[in-house]
Amino acid sequence: MGSIDWVVVIVLTVATMFVGVVYTRSAGSGGQEGFFTANRNLAWWSLGISNAATYQSGLGGFVMLVFLYGFSGNWLWWAQWIIWMPLVAIIWSKMWQRMRIVTTAELISIRYGGRPAVIARRIYALVMCFFSMLTLAYITGFFAKTIGPLFPISMVSILLIFGSITVVYTLLGGLMGSVMVSVVQMVIMIVGSLVFLAIIIPQNGGWAEILGKVSELRPEALSLNPVSDVTPPLTIMMFVILGLFFAGSPSAGEGMTAQRFMAAKNEGHALGGQLFSTFISLCVRIVPLVGLGIICITMFWADDLIPKYGQVPEGFRMLEDPAYAWGSIVKFSKLPVGFRGLLVATEVAAYMSTLSALINWGSSFIVNDFYKQIRPDISKKQEVVISRVTTLILFIVASLIAVLFVDNMVSWFLFINSVVIIFWLPLAYFRFFWPRFNVWGEMTATILGLPLTILFWFILDFQSKPVWQGTGMLFLIAISVITLVTLVTPAEQDETLKNFYLRCRPPAGWKKLRVKYPSLPGHDKSLRSQITDCLLGIVACFGLAMATNAAFVGNWLIIVSGGLGAIIFGGLLIKRSFSRKKDEVHPVSAAV
Repeated sequence: MGSIDWVVVIVLTVATMFVGVVYTRSAGSGGQEGFFTANRNLAWWSLGISNAATYQSGLGGFVMLVFLYGFSGNWLWWAQWIIWMPLVAIIWSKMWQRMRIVTTAELISIRYGGRPAVIARRIYALVMCFFSMLTLAYITGFFAKTIGPLFPISMVSILLIFGSITVVYTLLGGLMGSVMVSVVQMVIMIVGSLVFLAIIIPQNGGWAEILGKVSELRPEALSLNPVSDVTPPLTIMMFVILGLFFAGSPSAGEGMTAQRFMAAKNEGHALGGQLFSTFISLCVRIVPLVGLGIICITMFWADDLIPKYGQVPEGFRMLEDPAYAWGSIVKFSKLPVGFRGLLVATEVAAYMSTLSALINWGSSFIVNDFYKQIRPDISKKQEVVISRVTTLILFIVASLIAVLFVDNMVSWFLFINSVVIIFWLPLAYFRFFWPRFNVWGEMTATILGLPLTILFWFILDFQSKPVWQGTGMLFLIAISVITLVTLVTPAEQDETLKNFYLRCRPPAGWKKLRVKYPSLPGHDKSLRSQITDCLLGIVACFGLAMATNAAFVGNWLIIVSGGLGAIIFGGLLIKRSFSRKKDEVHPVSAAV
């Protein structure tokens, strides 16, 4: 990297920081509501783009998957995402928005009653904070390896430089500042990646020649089949099943995504934002990264890189450490002056957008679910001060975890995203659609999840076995244990359940309560209609994913059929979702 490249990185990074700082006043005007929910004023477009930017985490991760597994590698995440993203949009986005709460932990105080609910809420809040710090540590480690080929940089340096900048605009601008910076960062990421792809394809002989080289080196990498040697049926099946439950995942429907639903202007903006985010996530952001992953195969799929490219960073081997894929292709490509800086800035933007969302989300639990419960009478100005202090503290602790413990990226990725969250996944359905579910089932899921995960992952060494074995067994244990504990402990009081129903209006499972109390309103859409909407969304997403993959190999049959399926079924979903009168805040929620 030359001096001009560094100037580009610095200018773009500092510029994005000032975008967040602009919102300092609005973040400080409404207490913790203004700081953590943007005064409930997020529009659909900002919600959608910022969610997609948050999901981006690290550009290099998607390049790595395609480099390792070819086009089939996309299905290692698509298999979940094409399920959970439309489900969250259609069902959970509205419920989170209606409740008018600040954190997902606050739901526990509404859903359950008595002293156990207070304890459960605090335990849940602590676990979510811990999860946010684990995730921050992981993305920091991955970011370090992604840009490692361009300039070796330690995690300490990353956190001191880029982390500090992120913390500044996050603790000043709050959620609104974080969201608007993410919007700018997403534009930088997509534009930079597309231009890079347009430059590098001709340097490698054109796309047809690239595909020809891949077919010689690894013909299996060009397979479009969702089920392949690298994505065996049991693995894909497990990911699909998990996708059905990812509305309860803190890395998906119940984490930073839910926070933005709670900050949306109304139900329509929450739904529209998530649908927009689904399109960006499954298609727009992935196109340049898949292309780069395929080119990586032609450049680096060899046992020894030194004879071909000269000096390679010490210890570097693509096959041993594929996290280097993105940085390596940038390093060994012929690029205009300053363009490497732009590309590094895109990776920095991906890292900072996720980091900002994590520290804002994590600190919200400390303020809303601990400090506010002890000091409920503090002023709005004091709430903002405490929010900013906790944001800084959370970042410092997470940074220590990153520096001291993060090493193997693949292991950490699977540990966090495929195993740690397993015990939380059933809660998305149990809380909202099973009135018999109680606080003891909630606490069981929250308390047992981490120790059992550590037992399976590290002590019983399930990380060395196929992913579906560890995740599948833990998932079955989670559902069985939580259900059993719920059935042998007392049910929640009717008054508690009635209050929750009025705040949330779940679409299914509450018929007996409505029959018992006829004054309770019904849902605005029938269960059958909701299921139809979900199926339309899943089919549309599957078609979009298939068409996106097929576009790279010119398979017009799949492109046309998948594209038409996405347009037709997606169009029907949008028409059904927004043909009704404009969404209004439920009167009970408004009173709250």
